[in-house]
Amino acid sequence: MPIQPNILLMMCDQLNASVLGCYGGPVPTPNLDRLTREGILFDQAICPYPVCSPTRASIVTGLYPHTHGITHNINKRDYPAIGAPDTEEGIKTDDVTTEKLLHAAGYQTHHYGKWHLLDDDLPYYTDMFTEHGAYVQEMADTFAGVREQPASQWMNWYDWALPVEVAPPLAEAVAALGDRWSGGMYTDFITKMGRLRLPAEQSFDVRVADHTVERLRSLDERPFMLTCSFNTPHDPNVVPSPYYESVSPDDIELPATFDTREPRVETHWSRLIISELGEAAAREFLRIYYASCMLVDEQVGRVLNALDVSGRANDTIVIFTADHGDMAGNHGMVWKSSDNFYEDLVRVPLIMRYPRRLPPGPSSLHFSTTGLMPTLLALTGQPAQAHVQGTDLSPYLLGQTDPAQAPSHTFCERVPAGPEGRRIVNPGTPGSFMIRGQGWKYVRYHDGDQWLFDLDNDPLEERNLAADPERQGRRDAMSGLLDDWLRETGFPGSQ
Repeated sequence: MPIQPNILLMMCDQLNASVLGCYGGPVPTPNLDRLTREGILFDQAICPYPVCSPTRASIVTGLYPHTHGITHNINKRDYPAIGAPDTEEGIKTDDVTTEKLLHAAGYQTHHYGKWHLLDDDLPYYTDMFTEHGAYVQEMADTFAGVREQPASQWMNWYDWALPVEVAPPLAEAVAALGDRWSGGMYTDFITKMGRLRLPAEQSFDVRVADHTVERLRSLDERPFMLTCSFNTPHDPNVVPSPYYESVSPDDIELPATFDTREPRVETHWSRLIISELGEAAAREFLRIYYASCMLVDEQVGRVLNALDVSGRANDTIVIFTADHGDMAGNHGMVWKSSDNFYEDLVRVPLIMRYPRRLPPGPSSLHFSTTGLMPTLLALTGQPAQAHVQGTDLSPYLLGQTDPAQAPSHTFCERVPAGPEGRRIVNPGTPGSFMIRGQGWKYVRYHDGDQWLFDLDNDPLEERNLAADPERQGRRDAMSGLLDDWLRETGFPGSQ
């Protein structure tokens, strides 16, 4: 009888692939480098929606956001401080997910870390550890003590009370704003970003790795699917010592497109952070972002070492990815709070290792993370799910099918939230969409704005060619392929 492989999924939130050393970026990633050497690094992987919950739902269901209906961040139980309506809908017990199917097939299924889809209590996750569940309970006394300090010395991140030391250059830039940003829900996450004055051992992502390592030590002989989901490098934009001190803001090389922008983004929050706070904010943000990636890489190493000690590494499919990216200084922006489809937001890191069956090496397959579910199910020998929209890429990874026959394009979308937070995309709902492939990217926004980039010759996306008469044929062809995809996947709205 064939060996049923285990699955270890490690995922970050808001991780720009291009900053990682394993992708040629400035942040050293020795543990991800190891995973890359032993596995497959995908250089054309994208998310289906550059926002947390929609993509996370696509990863676990294999459906595009406009089909599963989660087109905004799910907050009712994950982030109660935001005050979502009681009618908001996340993942429910009757949703067909990877973990549900594997649990029914006898797998041990566990999720530690960020979920951001919480609605029903899922029977296949009996010991979830989430950022506003068990972690808040563990940190209750610590957070209570922090709240006794002056407000200027701590950040309120959705009811996490984080003691922070803000670097003087950023503090000066914030002071120059006066009360311009006062009272905003998210302004603390920028104006108070800095060094977290807590031991690294108390930070959420270290605790996530702790739980993952502990579970790897206590698993029985049955196959398992274990998810280790980091919040970092997503806000709150704080990082503890010694990681914070490991990056000097003066040594950071700002991205080549730092001063290259499209007018469309000038009023977006991602842009205002830099246009109003200046280079000091950009450097401090990147300092924390890079240091946070180093923290994650170290936790990845801890988890991989625990898997090695378990003796099950050879029969475990290890995946490292992210839900979406971050502007990370490119085009004069940071964070994800913009409606664009730049590579920085839609392209994600994706590394897959399965020593028993998958030969290592780089891959340029067009891989949407919507395809993770069918690909993993196929590798574990589970029946295919006819309703799934993601592409099973296992035949190409296993050498059973010529990669030249693989899908040539991937798609990304932005669709407004359903009424009252429900999982509904009504007829006529406007949407913005991207198609990417064969060296080109075409974007059509809900307001009619179009972008076209020649990624082979303009990888930094500095020249929008949508209005170039010489590229009209390319633009129209990609627009037609996008229309075909929308029809095939049943988008009910307007385009």
